[in-house]
Amino acid sequence: MERRAWYTPLDELLTDRTMMGQAALTPTASALIQTDQPWGDAELAQLYDVFPFSADLPFYLELASSAGGDVLELCCGSGRLLLPLAQAGHRLIGLDVSPHMLALTRDKLIAAGPEVVQRARLVRGDLRSFELAQRFDLALIAVKSFSYLTSRLDQQRALERIVAHLRPGGRLALDLLHPALSWLTQPPGSLNQDLVQDVPERGVTVARTEAVVSTDLAAQVRVIRSAYEVIARDGSLTKRFVEWPYRYIFRFEAELLLERAGLEVEAIYGGYQREPFSSASRTMLFVARRP
Repeated sequence: MERRAWYTPLDELLTDRTMMGQAALTPTASALIQTDQPWGDAELAQLYDVFPFSADLPFYLELASSAGGDVLELCCGSGRLLLPLAQAGHRLIGLDVSPHMLALTRDKLIAAGPEVVQRARLVRGDLRSFELAQRFDLALIAVKSFSYLTSRLDQQRALERIVAHLRPGGRLALDLLHPALSWLTQPPGSLNQDLVQDVPERGVTVARTEAVVSTDLAAQVRVIRSAYEVIARDGSLTKRFVEWPYRYIFRFEAELLLERAGLEVEAIYGGYQREPFSSASRTMLFVARRP
């Protein structure tokens, strides 16, 4: 029997045009991109790791260790979680819609060595319709990526596909934003992030500002604009703007979605150290189990 490749070949990643609701972005001279999700753009994907985040990694390492089997990371991005999970000895499949992010993950896995490579496989796919010839003990969607799905129907379809890929007793970890009243009532133009990071290995400094464009309280969709400024050592400046919709959901709405998909909610945490969920929590971190 022919052994299946651990990753989708790069040429396939770059020619497969199935995106999460739209075709892959083609090169454009415009500095403004309006899209379903920002990481389908090759230039923006290169900036993803500039602002590191690892506060949730111990939680997922512990969850994967307790699951003790195969892990499916959905919206795996640039391998921020997938790589350390593979390095810790876990067998994984990482699924993402962006060929550019998957290419970054692939390169990181290769750099980590053949033992790590053998534990992971990358697949480009749509969260709402993916089909893998495997079942898993743990699935995870980190850093609010579920909110790129902007309708209840799409969210329900995605959860149904996830449940279909879980073994009985398998768990889903789902990281969602807790939409507090202060967040919901931010007017257009409000800033949520204002970050600056020096990147000496690239010889640049990168600034990122995230602002509110609009909030549709009826549809539960906020449009967000991120502005990236890349300043080279000679002072030259490149700017890139991206706008995308983000669908927030509330606690009991999320519980109902999970239950309708066939999952039992085991826990809801207010943070990555398993803090109790409260009205002041900024995160809703669900752990749900397939019976």
